Parts: sequence; C-alpha cells; structure tokens
Amino acid sequence: MLAFGMLAGACSKIDDYKGKYQGTKEISYPGILDSLKIVSGKKRVLVYGLFTSDPKIVKYQIFWNGKQNMIEKSIKRTSGVDTVKLIIDKLEEGGINFEVRTFDDKGNISVPITSPGIVYGDTYASGIVNRAYNPTTTVYDAATKILSIDWLGVDPTALFTTVEYTDVNNVKKTIKVTITESTITRISDYKPGTDIFINTAYLPQRDILKPFYEKFAIDTFFVAKKDSFKR
Repeated sequence: MLAFGMLAGACSKIDDYKGKYQGTKEISYPGILDSLKIVSGKKRVLVYGLFTSDPKIVKYQIFWNGKQNMIEKSIKRTSGVDTVKLIIDKLEEGGINFEVRTFDDKGNISVPITSPGIVYGDTYASGIVNRAYNPTTTVYDAATKILSIDWLGVDPTALFTTVEYTDVNNVKKTIKVTITESTITRISDYKPGTDIFINTAYLPQRDILKPFYEKFAIDTFFVAKKDSFKR
C-alpha cells in the first residue's frame, strides 16, 4: 500500500507540472526534414533534405553558430515527396553544426534535427598543388614529333588537370587530363620550345564509394598558380 501511495503521489506531481506548463492543450509535433545532409562548398554549403510526411508543414528554419544565425524558408507541400536544396553562403571555413526545425500551419514546432558540415575556403585552397610529372621521362621526340608527359600520382580528390600549350600553327590549345586516364599524355601537335602550363582542379571529399552528398562538394577548387615547363 505504501508503494502504491508513493506512485500515486508521483503521478499527481507530474500531472500538476503538465497542467501548469502545458495546460489541457495536447502537444503536436510537425514532421521533420528527413535525410538531412550538409554538402560542403567554398565558403558555403548546400542543405539537402526530404519532406516525406506531414502535409501541414508550411515553413522550416535552419540554425547554425549556436543559433546565432538563422534562415527561414516557406514551403508549399505537394502530395508526394518534396526536396529541399538550399544554399547558405558567406560562411567561415571549418566545421559547422546545423539544426533544422519545421513548423505547421498552427505554429507548432518540430523536434530539432541536426547535422554537421564542413566549409572549405582559403586554407584548403592554399594546400592543394598541381599534378606533378616526371621531368626525366617527360620528353619531346623530334623523330615522331610527339610530346609525352609522364604524370606522377595525384591525390584522389583531384578531378582533372588542364594542359595549355601552343601548337605547330601557333594556336593556343587546352586539353583536360582526368586522374582516371593513362599516366602518360601524348600531344602530337606541340610546338617545341614553347611554354606548357598545367593547372589541377580538386573536389573536396571526392570518394566514389560514398553517396553523392558525402563524396562530392558543390564547388571545384583550382590551384591558384599554374606550373609551367617547356620541351
């Protein structure tokens, strides 16, 4: 009997608390933004998510920097799945946590959904380098009139390298060499003795084994200074 009395007393206190702060109104939580992902970019991110339920949602808010920053967007739900793809720019480089809440047409607010993100900027850009080549085996063959560029390995986040050169007709040309292509690039119309410029592009987080929102950033970075040589 004593235990029952203590339990009844505890329930009474909980009911009193709910009545004081909640009243008789039943709390209703709108549906959340499903599959929330933060896709990295250059001083910006892409907020990606899906509205798969709750047609009463009319807007959502995104918070970051400890809720010091916030953006609000209205949404008109359709009968199916609605996709959110929202760019947030002018961000500081580094890791940032984002929080998303939704609201229905009665002002009810959802439980928070959070996701971390990485913003790339000048620090990242200063650390990438142009793809290297072997200077000993990168040669121009006067007999065949072919320039062979013997590439060395490159970071897997590199996308491609542009090669700018002057052809035998004094025309400036540019070719693109991806990292998946052969390690040797052969150019048959290079004008010997003229400058060759190489510039490598990178895509942070590039990983073919991950889903799209984790394997790619939304911005491509080029090495700030082109490397040059001649043969």
